[in-house]
Amino acid sequence: MPVGSFFIDILARDIGGRVVVIENQFGPTDHTHLGQILTYVAGQERQATVVWIAETIREEHRAAIDWLNASTVEGFDFFAVEVEALRIGSSPPAPRFNVVAKPNNWTRGVGRATRAAAAGPPDDRQKAYMAYWSRFGAFLVDRKAPFRVPDRVPRGDWCGFGRITRRGYILFVSSSLSGSKRMAALHAGHRGAFAEFDALFADKDEIASEFGAPLEWRKNPKSIQIEIHLPDLTSQAEAVQFAWFLDQMERFVRVFPPRIESLALNNAGTADGPPAAEAANG
Repeated sequence: MPVGSFFIDILARDIGGRVVVIENQFGPTDHTHLGQILTYVAGQERQATVVWIAETIREEHRAAIDWLNASTVEGFDFFAVEVEALRIGSSPPAPRFNVVAKPNNWTRGVGRATRAAAAGPPDDRQKAYMAYWSRFGAFLVDRKAPFRVPDRVPRGDWCGFGRITRRGYILFVSSSLSGSKRMAALHAGHRGAFAEFDALFADKDEIASEFGAPLEWRKNPKSIQIEIHLPDLTSQAEAVQFAWFLDQMERFVRVFPPRIESLALNNAGTADGPPAAEAANG
């Protein structure tokens, strides 16, 4: 399928008649193929699903697909998929497709809510949270921490810091300005997260020892969450609260990515959920 001076590998339609663009390449992803995808999408006025398949999805291209899913108009969905060959015993090699980036309805919903809120003036509650998270952002900069509060400062009780693994685990912190709740957590909503959760939970005592504190493990039908709470910091100075957040974030980043990425599990699939989970699993 010609796209300007380029060609799309496969142009198809799904069962509902929606256009599906499939771009294949050997080896790791490159900017040329990303450009071809963007060139095609830029010329489309109707909905389309784009699937980019390669042996290795480079981190910068995974981030680009995540950005496209979060930022493009409704109706365009982007997937980044790694393919590998597997053999069981003496069977012929068979392909396995691992989804490393995909549309996330929860993320898009948060984005829509944020943009809608930005269209009007914040109320007093929102202003208080914006000021709180802005001060936390200044604290992180002052500490030269590897985390940044989003440019669109949150207007609610939680602040996200993006994915810390290729498997889609999101790091966030939460603070209730009207109560004592202070929490740091990892959240995941892909289907493979449930098997990963069970595998990690089996080593929860070892993980707690490595983390330096016991963690709360939560699972609901759409997502999983691993949390740590500090019961009451409201009587402490904000700097103490912020230092606690940063300490927990650094622990999550130190302990979990190596364990999650080493799990020999397939994380393909979709499932979305809010930044909170129910039903404590032990």
